[in-house]
Amino acid sequence: MMRRGPAALLSVLLAGCAVIPFGRRPPLPVPPTNPRLLELPAGRWIKIHQQAPGDAVTFVRQSHGGSAFDSRRGRVVLFGSDSHGRDWTNSPLIFDLTTLQWQRPYADDDVASYRVSAAGVAVAGSDGTHPWAMHTFGAVTYDPAADRIVVASYPGHMQPGAFTNALAHLWPSVRRHPTWLFDPGSGEWTALAGEPVHFFPHSIDYDSTRNLILGYRDHGVYELSAASQEWRSVATPGLLGWGSNAVYDSGQQALVVFGSHERGNDVVAYWPASGRHRVMPTPGPRPRGACNVPFAYHAGLGRSVALIDGEAETGETRWSETWLYDLGRDRWQRVATADLPFGVGMNYNLEYDPTHQLLLLVAAPPGEAIAVWALRLDSSC
Repeated sequence: MMRRGPAALLSVLLAGCAVIPFGRRPPLPVPPTNPRLLELPAGRWIKIHQQAPGDAVTFVRQSHGGSAFDSRRGRVVLFGSDSHGRDWTNSPLIFDLTTLQWQRPYADDDVASYRVSAAGVAVAGSDGTHPWAMHTFGAVTYDPAADRIVVASYPGHMQPGAFTNALAHLWPSVRRHPTWLFDPGSGEWTALAGEPVHFFPHSIDYDSTRNLILGYRDHGVYELSAASQEWRSVATPGLLGWGSNAVYDSGQQALVVFGSHERGNDVVAYWPASGRHRVMPTPGPRPRGACNVPFAYHAGLGRSVALIDGEAETGETRWSETWLYDLGRDRWQRVATADLPFGVGMNYNLEYDPTHQLLLLVAAPPGEAIAVWALRLDSSC
């Protein structure tokens, strides 16, 4: 196979791609593929898209926002806002791997539309069916069985007096910031009626063994099933504080958690079947300790993947390293060929695409527009 440089690969990927409007493509039993993505070489990050001024959808990446991968349609879905009274991004932002284009189901709602429903729920939009802009961190995931994006956070930094008083006139009337479900097919939101648990600033992921959502925070471990639509506590306390990120390791049938505001480099694992919950001893090399780490599970390799910023002697962050964690062996491994030429910082926008077997990262290199990067890993890496 002929080798191509990153620029040539990007031009090949973009050639001939027609834009399909959001919501027009019916759900498919087999996820769509992009043959060009199957040609990407292994072992290094390749830029597959970068926003340009003429694009139909452009935006500023929200570092406090989270993401999920819609495996039914082959789409990265971002949701979340830096908020603090300065940003009101409350529409999902969707990157389609077939078209290599960004889409959005609706324009961000004006703050004037923010209100409290008769049921005491914080809502936005002309018809009051959208959530408020909020930090989401790792509290966004995709439930393929229900075909819904799950958002289990709340606008905690919009509390009056914390960073802004923009919603001070509404806040006292709010009785519930619910767990929200987004339908990526119709573009519609549903607020769960059950008592919410907020994973702010913590994380959730989909348990593919039991078809439910697992959530991890300092208070403990929680589960949300589609049948009950209620969060329930299954283990306490949490063994890592805020700033952690979690992925479900389907091979080991365990939740893997890494990172914290204390910038430690311990891994915590929780096995739902047995209730076992521990800090892993992890002998041998480890990555630097970090907070708000991009973290994803690569099902093809059976490894959790973390991006860790490197630091020069001057203290500057100039690159990011790719590390793989094997829970079965309790071992870290650095992929030496897969450094990124910039630090990713706070970023919850790393996802795994099982159809193309690619890791996908949405990031904004310093001084550049938002880009989507792809990494193929195989046993040789």
